[in-house]
Amino acid sequence: MGASSWDYLVELDGSVEATLAALRGRSFDSGDWYWRPEDELRKGPKPQSLAEWEESIYGNDYPGAHSIVDMREIVRGIELDEIDQGQVLELSEQESIEVFGTAKPLVADWKRALEAGRNVWDLSDRDSGRCVLLADDSGRHWVAFWGSSGD
Repeated sequence: MGASSWDYLVELDGSVEATLAALRGRSFDSGDWYWRPEDELRKGPKPQSLAEWEESIYGNDYPGAHSIVDMREIVRGIELDEIDQGQVLELSEQESIEVFGTAKPLVADWKRALEAGRNVWDLSDRDSGRCVLLADDSGRHWVAFWGSSGD
C-alpha cells in the first residue's frame, strides 16, 4: 500500500504535546486510522483503544495507522535526519521564515503554503511528522501537524 500523507489543523490545547495527545485520541476514537482485517491472523485482533494500540504490534513495530495515531512525541532542536519513527519535529524559527516568510506564521499562511505545496512536504520524512504553532486574526493559537506514515 505504501505510506499515506496526512495533515491536521487543530486549536492549541495548552501545549503542543497536549494537543498531539488529544488529537491522537480523537483520531483513534473516530476511526481515522487504517485497519486491514486480514492482518488479525498474524498480528492479533484489532485494538479497541489507543492504549491497546500502543501495547500491540500495530503501535510498536508497525507504524501502520496511516494517520497522526502513528506519532508519539514532539521533539525540538534536532535536524530532520535525526528524527525517529513516530516523532513530530517542531518547525524551527529559521524553517518558519523560509516557508512562511515570518517566524510567527498565521493560520492563513499555513493554508496558503499547504495549498501551494510550498516546501511543507519537503520538510517531513516517512514515518514521522512536523508541526508548527500558528495564530489567527482573533488571537487564538493553533497547531498544524503534517507527515506521512504507514506500511
